[in-house]
Amino acid sequence: MITIFDILAISLLVASLIMFIIRYIREEPPILPYFLIACTCAFGNWLGEIGLVFASISLLTAAAFLFLSCIFYPKLRNMGDNPETTNQTPSKSS
Repeated sequence: MITIFDILAISLLVASLIMFIIRYIREEPPILPYFLIACTCAFGNWLGEIGLVFASISLLTAAAFLFLSCIFYPKLRNMGDNPETTNQTPSKSS
């Protein structure tokens, strides 16, 4: 029997997988956020199947927000590494 938890988890998992593949072709994305989305979807689906509805909805909502953060802020982890993005020039030592 297909439940709403199956539909939510699989759709979020497929969307994040497609986004990861597209970004992998263009650049080298971090794997950890996409792995966390997959694990959260699996665990949230499992909790929904055993009857813990509130915990399942909470985890799937958290996975959805992580997915949105991967969409809107894909290079957030690299912002502090590159001095070109902060408009600062490296100081020269005497």
